[in-house]
Amino acid sequence: MADLPRVVILGGGAGGSELAARLGTRSDMTVTLVDRQASHLWKPRLHEFAAGTIDSTLSELSYYMVARMRGFEFEQGNVETIDTARKSVHLTGPTAPDGRGAAPRDISYDHLVVALGGVTPDFGTRGVVEHAVRLDERTDADRFRARFIALMITARESGRPAHVVIVGSGATGTELAAHLREVEGGFFRSGGRGPRDMLRILIAEAAPELMPGAGDDLRRNVAARLEALDIDTLTGAQIAEVTPDEVVAKDGTRHPADITVWAAGLVGNPALAKLADFQTDKKGRIVVDQRLCTFLDPAIQVMGDAAAFTPEGADAPLPPTAQCASQQADYLATAIPKLLGGEQPEPFVYSDRGRLLSLARAGSVGQIGFGRKNDFLVKGRFALAAYQSLQRRHQWTLLGPLRGGVAIFADWLSPAKGAQLKLHG
Repeated sequence: MADLPRVVILGGGAGGSELAARLGTRSDMTVTLVDRQASHLWKPRLHEFAAGTIDSTLSELSYYMVARMRGFEFEQGNVETIDTARKSVHLTGPTAPDGRGAAPRDISYDHLVVALGGVTPDFGTRGVVEHAVRLDERTDADRFRARFIALMITARESGRPAHVVIVGSGATGTELAAHLREVEGGFFRSGGRGPRDMLRILIAEAAPELMPGAGDDLRRNVAARLEALDIDTLTGAQIAEVTPDEVVAKDGTRHPADITVWAAGLVGNPALAKLADFQTDKKGRIVVDQRLCTFLDPAIQVMGDAAAFTPEGADAPLPPTAQCASQQADYLATAIPKLLGGEQPEPFVYSDRGRLLSLARAGSVGQIGFGRKNDFLVKGRFALAAYQSLQRRHQWTLLGPLRGGVAIFADWLSPAKGAQLKLHG
């Protein structure tokens, strides 16, 4: 074992976890996955945790458990720096609630994959850090959920409507709004005011159109579904400030907001900037070549939201999505053994398979891509089936055929049904 090549994967998100599970079964290398959390949570579902529409027991997986089942090692800790000369990664933590932390240590590697994900930027907007919720990790979702419960109880008892403003009309923003409508009725007693009278939801988008980047058919379909749910939308709304009880636009318009959710885009994890002397783009992502290798060291590859990968002939890097990370995990599972063996793998080729969204009781909807076009609108049962199939694939990859099948059956029995995996980020 000591003489086998050592592959280290930094980050256990959508792509990192799948890559570790695929490589862990190989006998010609040792694989170590590093993450600061103890359990794996599919980030595109954070809005459902926030709204309380899924059961976490079926949606979180212990890295320690998956590592044991899939043949890789798991190291919990914070990634601090990479020493490319010594080929080692410096880790600290984790830290217990009483303040006691694990000893700092270094992990050696022969091949390294950076998959540390991305975060929601505040763009320097006043008040976002202090007063808005950004759904970047599980603690954010838990914090929103606690605030939302208190807000809805107060609305019921006071008779004053609760106001939730979501800044950003991407998948996270639109799906969160729909799922809040799904759960609101549980806060109101029969014979009292209707829930829609007591919860006002506004999606504010800075772009001139809803869901920028989506196809026209999908955009119109989502807009109609949001309107049917009595969810207000506002485009061209550039936000200048977030206060404890308002969102203020640059033109001075003020919107009441008991809770503000900031879901305006995604940039590279700030930790990427201090890892090593990598070339980064304007969004803080590490620039990679057509084989996902860094220009600092070809023995270091980057994937998912951490990577700025521009396909040949394209004008801009791929958007940070779970779909892209999963495809890159598939590619790296084949490319890394070749690189370790001295071979040159074929370049990574991305296939855009479209977008899928779950709008709770308003149904599933999406566009399926053919080649470079997203021109096939899907909805209803077909969209739901496509949505759920992605969940199954992820569970199957992480847990293997037997345990993956058990997990799928458990999901089917769960009262908190619904797809647990999405194509988008």
